[in-house]
Amino acid sequence: MESLCLLAERLTEGALASVMLLDGDGVLRLFAAPSVPEAARLRLDGLRPGPESGSCGNAVLRNDSVFVSQTLRDPRWAGLRDLAEEFTLLACWSTPIRNTFGNVLGTFALSSFTERAPNSEQVRILESIAAVIAEVLFEEERDGRDRCFAAALRAIDEGVLLTDAEQRVVYANPAFLRLSGYELDDILGKNCRFMQGPDTDPAMRQSLRDALAEGRGFHGELLNYRRDGTPFWNALNISPVTDAHGQVTHFVSVQRDVTQSREKEQELRLSARAFESQEGIMITDAKRRIVKVNQAFTRVTGYSLEEVRGLTPAILHSGKQGAEFYENMWREIELEGAWQGEIWNRRKNGEVYPEFLSITAVQDGSGQVSHYIAHFFDTSHQKAREATLERLARHDPLTDLLNRRALDEELLRAQRRADADERLLAVVMLDLDDFKPINDRYGHDQGDALLVLVAQRLRDQLRRSDAIARLGGDEFVLILEGLRQLDELEPILDKVQRALRQPYHLRDGVEAHIGVSMGISIYPFSAQGNLDELLREADQALFAAKQQKGQRLRPWSFWEAPQSAKRLYPLRERFRVQGAEAWFQPIWDQQTGRVVGIEALARIRGEDGTVLAPGDFLPQFQETDLFDLSQQILQQSLAALTALSDLDPELWVSVNLDPQLIGVTCLKCVQHTLLGQRVAPHRVVFELLESGDFLDRRLAQDHLLDLKAIGVRLALDDIGSGYSSLLRLKELPIDKIKLDQAFVRGLEERPGDLHFVEALLELSSSLDVELVAEGVETAAIRDAVAALGVRYLQGYAIARPMPLASLREFLISGCAPLRQTGQRSLLGIYAEQMTEHAVLRKALRQSWTILDLPSLRDPSNCPTYRDICRLPEAQAQGILAVYRDYHDAIAAFADRDGQHWVQQMEELEKQHRRLSSALLDAIHIPDASRVGGSD
Repeated sequence: MESLCLLAERLTEGALASVMLLDGDGVLRLFAAPSVPEAARLRLDGLRPGPESGSCGNAVLRNDSVFVSQTLRDPRWAGLRDLAEEFTLLACWSTPIRNTFGNVLGTFALSSFTERAPNSEQVRILESIAAVIAEVLFEEERDGRDRCFAAALRAIDEGVLLTDAEQRVVYANPAFLRLSGYELDDILGKNCRFMQGPDTDPAMRQSLRDALAEGRGFHGELLNYRRDGTPFWNALNISPVTDAHGQVTHFVSVQRDVTQSREKEQELRLSARAFESQEGIMITDAKRRIVKVNQAFTRVTGYSLEEVRGLTPAILHSGKQGAEFYENMWREIELEGAWQGEIWNRRKNGEVYPEFLSITAVQDGSGQVSHYIAHFFDTSHQKAREATLERLARHDPLTDLLNRRALDEELLRAQRRADADERLLAVVMLDLDDFKPINDRYGHDQGDALLVLVAQRLRDQLRRSDAIARLGGDEFVLILEGLRQLDELEPILDKVQRALRQPYHLRDGVEAHIGVSMGISIYPFSAQGNLDELLREADQALFAAKQQKGQRLRPWSFWEAPQSAKRLYPLRERFRVQGAEAWFQPIWDQQTGRVVGIEALARIRGEDGTVLAPGDFLPQFQETDLFDLSQQILQQSLAALTALSDLDPELWVSVNLDPQLIGVTCLKCVQHTLLGQRVAPHRVVFELLESGDFLDRRLAQDHLLDLKAIGVRLALDDIGSGYSSLLRLKELPIDKIKLDQAFVRGLEERPGDLHFVEALLELSSSLDVELVAEGVETAAIRDAVAALGVRYLQGYAIARPMPLASLREFLISGCAPLRQTGQRSLLGIYAEQMTEHAVLRKALRQSWTILDLPSLRDPSNCPTYRDICRLPEAQAQGILAVYRDYHDAIAAFADRDGQHWVQQMEELEKQHRRLSSALLDAIHIPDASRVGGSD
């Protein structure tokens, strides 16, 4: 009996086994309890069964198993409470020992020093050994001890292997044979190492050998292999058996397959690691009381687990959403089991912030909700970036005035207010006189500074209710509202022109003087309610004012119907007589190192043979002229592709198209022209010019889809200035976007604009559209834009617009100079380190351990370092010192274990700002390097 008790204790860690049998008086006598203290044995012997007589007394009373997990509180232990307290018996599981007729003969019990309930495996051990004891007690014709052990070994689920002192197998129970897949005859006499294999841990294998060689026990988990080669994790519990002289005669090994439990442990470790992710996680119980949060939760909200445990998520409510919002949210969770959306919460410091939140209900085995798990991430930075992009989309980046799109929206609102208030609305097109000489003489930076001062003076002179926009260059638009009569307008215009004529004090002691011309159209007297026409009439009035500059008494002119179109609009009349001709500007593919496309640009020849660009003649055109111009340029472009097919059969051409012209007539014209020229439609790209709110209209998008159905490709031109609803680009069926020249052409003066270029590159990549950078006017700009990763480049640094004959010669020449790579410019180095730092920052935030940080300790491993070294020594010396500090900040991540990650990131960003400042200080563009722009 004691052997069976010891076997049970070995199979159930931390348990004490006991056998109690009923005597003739119905009293329980302690029959075997080898590990129970003597004093406790004396107290237990003679126990009378009853409802307060502990687990064994109740098991006899009920003829059923009794499992008590908390003896100090369970009423069934009321009569033995002092015994439980004195010997710290905190749990006791007892099962009856019955004869073949089902009568109770006694109990077999396992007691524990910790409060716990038995699992299914431990219940089987109790019942199996109780059955064996019954068999031993009442089948005396068999040898009691042998039958006891044989029955026990057959009954238990753990594999048992018996070896001699030389570790040769002498016995294995059925559970072991099932575990290993072997038959008993296959393994008898074999060394017990027969289940070890190629991936068994050598260190653990040696530890096992050493223990057995020294006659010691062994406990551990080993990777073993079944007969069919299947690997499994085997939990070994090996004990030596000694004779009367203390010599080892046998080893008994209890073995158990723990593969699934190890996999579960691995899953738990992975779950714990996932719990400490970059996303905030909060777990509540079914009553929505917080039970657990991760570090990201603390980092975002400022609350630790100790501060919020037991509270509800209402502690985070910002007040921006009302009770109805939360009622709807929880109603959806109850119905669907989950909810996700954007919500505003409040940090511990009182700051309100936006977050994207996902809540999932977790059910228990009965289908009842047991917990709620919330995942969230702070979207503050994303919203700030969206706000920045939206502001860039609606404002001129130089003057911060409204841009063309915002102007159209404001003009529409002003028209509605004028109608409602029955007031006049004046649209003033304003152009600076003598601005170009200042720009040419003092440089673009001084010219830009002058434009900023002009914008500020306009703000100072006008009311807050008046709107001011910059259309580009030195052209501005004023929207003056609330006029009762025209007499009120002239004092305003006079005040504006006098303010703008005052001297401008620029950098380096430069004093500049400019004049001003203005053209005015009045709503509702002009344009018959058409806002585009209202702007066009103001522009025509401006043109007339500039034409009369030498004779005028005042610098403005009101629009009036033309008396002589030929006198006022000579270029429009010349176009109608002789038409336009297409010139072509190459588009360079930085990746393949060749010209892959051309943009067709309209040109008109003046009476003296001068070639005029669109800026000279488009202001004089009407809508019908624009349609004819687009048709002529498309026909010439397709003819050019045919003429150049022997040089490049896949060369494509980009043709500008005003979206206002797109309609049924335009679609038929495009189809007819393509059929006539026999050019594959995919070789034609239409660049859409922003015009009013056309691209916001559903019909317009339908027309664009019709164009796409023909097979042509679409590009959106001048991203960032004209039509610039960047957040709605995904709704348009476009293939390319073209970055506005203003952001590229001025990069040498404003290197910080490279961040905007980088943002648009990421945007185009996420939308899966191609980005073309226009205005690449110098080698330095080309170098910088290419370093950012922009693939397609267009501008004077590639080639100027040229007629077809010159384009053919250019393509035949092979464009060899464009493929030559020289020393990287300072602007290119600035762009290069921007890109490298962005990649590094992302890697560090996601998983810095994947980086080979020790190698980055040496700056010479980085291309940027080598590019800096190629600079003149005077420039390179100061920059290299800062660059080394930057690399030291990177290498610091390799010297620590990640506990100071936030401080290290702050230091890295600080050193990167120093490096950027050093490069910006070194960038200098001499005036002689500035050249004109492209169309």
